[in-house]
Amino acid sequence: MIEGVELVTLLVSESERRYLLYRPPGAADGEPRPAIVFLHGTGGTADWADGETGWSAAAARENFILAIPEGAPPDPAKPPKFLTNPPRWNDGSTRPNDPLHSNARDVEFLTAVIADIIHRGPVDPLRVSVTGFSNGAGMTFRLAAERAELLAAVVPVAGHCWVPDPRPAVPVPTLYIIGDADPLIPLHGGTIRIPWGGRLVRRPTVTETLEKWAHAIGCSPVSEIVSDAHGIREERYPSASSSVGAEFRALFVAGLGHHWPGGKGQLNPRIGGPPSARLDATARIWAFFQDQRRV
Repeated sequence: MIEGVELVTLLVSESERRYLLYRPPGAADGEPRPAIVFLHGTGGTADWADGETGWSAAAARENFILAIPEGAPPDPAKPPKFLTNPPRWNDGSTRPNDPLHSNARDVEFLTAVIADIIHRGPVDPLRVSVTGFSNGAGMTFRLAAERAELLAAVVPVAGHCWVPDPRPAVPVPTLYIIGDADPLIPLHGGTIRIPWGGRLVRRPTVTETLEKWAHAIGCSPVSEIVSDAHGIREERYPSASSSVGAEFRALFVAGLGHHWPGGKGQLNPRIGGPPSARLDATARIWAFFQDQRRV
């Protein structure tokens, strides 16, 4: 975490929620800048996630506004703990009988975060983008499905779209990133054992999520390979017609487990599999977001 990061508290549906805000030096008197909202995975915190990914350092280097909100634990009355009461997002993946289930109104919270950073400034409201990892990726999909009109672009990393029939108000440019050695979000789906309680759960294939989202944003569900070199395969989902469809690409990283690509790999490899420095996801995502503007 670099200097200049402040902790902001918001009251959302009578609950206090927090996010970290970074504004580069001189931002208050400068021109409106793009903003990125980053969502951590299950069990994470804003501090830990920033240390893992380097987002605040990137914001300082590239002069954009950064917000890192914190998810809510399933039992708000108890202290958050990675294994027993993990902070997470209500991305639609759980049901009320699931011990990880949360009733947190996270779409409302994240909408409030976006409004707050725009109010504090100097943020270009047409250049607010969201990215998230794992459960944070699922929440990124959900926010894009329900509040697309607020977003310039999204990048879900190593997660699924759990919204059954996403219908964003407008097509949202999307970049998706996944490792081909991810034990928690396996490319081909199947039954996995999650760290929280050691339960067995079934995951869909990544293709199911990509095809669902392609349909939601007006793209063909059939991708075409753009490049395949140095252990990174890039695929593109072309627009279904000349009048609809947003940019949609997917990156598949060879040998990467359930870690932020190019991050510190702090999650235990027994849980997350192998980390990889093959792709610097933070830099790649910023490059993608730079070209996007909400219409």
